Amino acid sequence: MATIYLISQGDAKSLDVYDLSAPSHHSLSNLGELHANMLANSLRDTRFEMVYSCTSPLSIETAGILNRGRKKSISVIKKLALEDFKADFDVNGECFDLTLCIHTMMLQSRGFCSSIYTQLKIVEKRLFEIIENIGMIYSGNVLIVLESLMVKLLTNYFLTEQNSETLWNTIRPVSLSILHSDAKGRHLILNNDISHYQCQSVA
Repeated sequence: MATIYLISQGDAKSLDVYDLSAPSHHSLSNLGELHANMLANSLRDTRFEMVYSCTSPLSIETAGILNRGRKKSISVIKKLALEDFKADFDVNGECFDLTLCIHTMMLQSRGFCSSIYTQLKIVEKRLFEIIENIGMIYSGNVLIVLESLMVKLLTNYFLTEQNSETLWNTIRPVSLSILHSDAKGRHLILNNDISHYQCQSVA
């Protein structure tokens, strides 16, 4: 099974990245590009069998920088269209807005509506299944760039009640989380890491 490198997309130029009514045409800010180049430099010697990106413009742009910044780039970045799994996000026979639910979790306090929490746990499990399926296709490293909210749901899947504070930490732009497999299953061995921000030279 593959080792999954989960990357959160970079910062947008627009300040309204959480405005659900705004059109999805954001591009990376200068800082977002810098962070992506720093991570690309940090991963330049890591070999990846495949690079995936969700359909968010920021994720696609981030994935492009990470792919170009390596010694051996992938010729085609595969798109991970989470909306293709819309039918799997039905709860009690009613399809709900995945993006809205995730934004609600991230923007509200811990006491948000329990029904939304139930829905999010279902989505969290389904996202994990999607990533697991990708992980079973390959035997080496796979890089996947997602919206930070998607990364949050995936990493939360591995966090226990003892890590309740970490559970609510915000996923930082262009952070790195790593899922590694062994005989006991898949484990989160690196979570929301931004040590590459300290890199002095970029690719």
